[in-house]
Amino acid sequence: MPMPNAREIRVKIKCCACGGSLENSRINVVCLMKEAEWMYPVWGNILLGVLGFASAIMCDKCIKEGKQAKFALEWSQDLSVVKYPVEKLKDVRKEIFEPLDELEPGRHRIGG
Repeated sequence: MPMPNAREIRVKIKCCACGGSLENSRINVVCLMKEAEWMYPVWGNILLGVLGFASAIMCDKCIKEGKQAKFALEWSQDLSVVKYPVEKLKDVRKEIFEPLDELEPGRHRIGG
C-alpha cells in the first residue's frame, strides 16, 4: 500500500489542537517532547541515535496562535488514526539532548 498523499492527509487527519480541518492549511508536523509507544509517525535525532518521540499535526491557525497540541497521533498507511492525549504520555528526558548543546550552546533549545 502506498504512503498517503497530502490531499488524503488533509481530508482524514484533524488538527491536534483545535480538531479543525486541514483542508485549507499546510500540514504542520509538531515534534512533541513525549515518548511514543507506537511505530509511526515518530521523530528522533540521528546524531544522537534516539528515536521514538511523539508528533502532532496542527493547522496554520493554531500554529500562528501558538496553541499547544492536545493529542499526539499514530496513523497507518491507510490513515486509520489513533489519538493519544498529550498529558498522558511520558515526558522525554531532556538530558538525552545535552550533547547537542555541547556542540552549539543555546542553538537547539530542546525541551524549552
